[in-house]
Amino acid sequence: MPYATVVPVSAVSARRARLLLAGLFALSLTVAFFTKGTYDSGDSIKHYLFARYAFAHPLNFLDSWAKPLLTLLAAGPAQAGFMGMKAFQCVVVAASAWCAFRIAQALRLPVPELAILFAYAAPDYFLIQFSGLTEPLFGLVLVGAVRLAVAGRLGWSAVVVSLLPFARSEGFILIGIWVVYLIWQRQWRSLPLVLLGYVVYSGIGAVAFGELGWVFGHNPYDTISAYGHGDWSHFLLNIPNLLGWVLTGLFVLGGGRMVRDLGQPTRRQSPLFPAELLLVYGSITVFVAAHTIFWAKGLFNSAGLARVLAGIAPLAAVVALNGLAQLTEWTRTETTRRRVRLVATVAVVGWLFTGARNAIRPARDFSRAPDQELAQRAAGWLQQAYAGQPLPPIAFTAPYVAPALGIDPFDAAHCPPLIQDAQPILETLPVNSLVVWDDVYAQTEAHIPLEMLQQNPAFRLRWQDALVRDATHPDRGTCQLAVFERIK
Repeated sequence: MPYATVVPVSAVSARRARLLLAGLFALSLTVAFFTKGTYDSGDSIKHYLFARYAFAHPLNFLDSWAKPLLTLLAAGPAQAGFMGMKAFQCVVVAASAWCAFRIAQALRLPVPELAILFAYAAPDYFLIQFSGLTEPLFGLVLVGAVRLAVAGRLGWSAVVVSLLPFARSEGFILIGIWVVYLIWQRQWRSLPLVLLGYVVYSGIGAVAFGELGWVFGHNPYDTISAYGHGDWSHFLLNIPNLLGWVLTGLFVLGGGRMVRDLGQPTRRQSPLFPAELLLVYGSITVFVAAHTIFWAKGLFNSAGLARVLAGIAPLAAVVALNGLAQLTEWTRTETTRRRVRLVATVAVVGWLFTGARNAIRPARDFSRAPDQELAQRAAGWLQQAYAGQPLPPIAFTAPYVAPALGIDPFDAAHCPPLIQDAQPILETLPVNSLVVWDDVYAQTEAHIPLEMLQQNPAFRLRWQDALVRDATHPDRGTCQLAVFERIK
């Protein structure tokens, strides 16, 4: 064991934590049941589809873009539809919040159960659990590995973190932090275990693809990003969008407290200080720094998506709790400390209901997106137009078309591809097949403008509709969707 002391467990704190987690988990499931939002209409749906049809297409389990660990764990729940996917994500977030509590408890932070509340009160993190995205699972693997490390179970921590790259590719970078930490702790037996996930998946892929190095050989991310590049400050400025302004303030205070502690010899001698410094604060720092560099330099297909920050939300909740500890440290009496905690907690939760852009907005966050509403309308028209008949082959690029129609997008016979080698291949579509065109994915991924179908005599327009993209800002244009039939 690398630690000389065992952190005592407060039965009262644990009981409060269980009750709090049970209530917040129930809230999440309730929202998941009623919400029509899916966070976004692209990757969120694609990840769900990979999991939903993985048993019919086993190679989905090894798709590098889809992330093998997410597909493996979500494939079962996804059989219940997107609600099953959301329920899975709710479980992932609940487990992550519990790990954050246990980390806070091990670090002897006051009122550690607040780490659970802080995790759920991060607006973007709360919303992303109603998606099919990879960030929640990445966050669970990361915070789970930290929780095992602070509990002194370094071997298991190394095993868990070895799976991180198969939840999100940034995991390869964070594994390096565990290597440094295990060397620092002289845990030589545990050190090789950080490669276990790679070894296992490499072996499985070697059987499936006949290629031992498939993990890197099938890397879907180009070195030079097709999305360009952006500002160095982009991800730092988006932390308030993840946490809200109140939690962000506590998060900054927590980081400042750790910087201060670096200069205190007695603090550095704490048995868990290396784990706290490297695995909690180091993981957050390296994660944000890596994405900052990728976006600023236009590397690895970084699109500057701020949602990736949700992967560090559970650890950020621990840091924010440390910031609250700093606030109370500046007070003189226990009564004042309790009042400060109460005011801060009310402010953290209250921020969610302020209507601010980085708070919760039900009309925006829990409603079906306009492009998805159009897909549902198109599905309704198709069911009427082909009542009692099987649907013809349908080609599309907008991911939500598949769940709207209840079709398997990986079945090439029923969902023929629209592109090959990044070029449209409309001429290969069979006669009587349908093309579902949209103004986002069909244009950007298939490179098919609406005029290409309108002016092609082999196709005729069967259905078309449009909706305002943002009801609060009608000037931002419309979403469009059209169904064409190949007639010759």
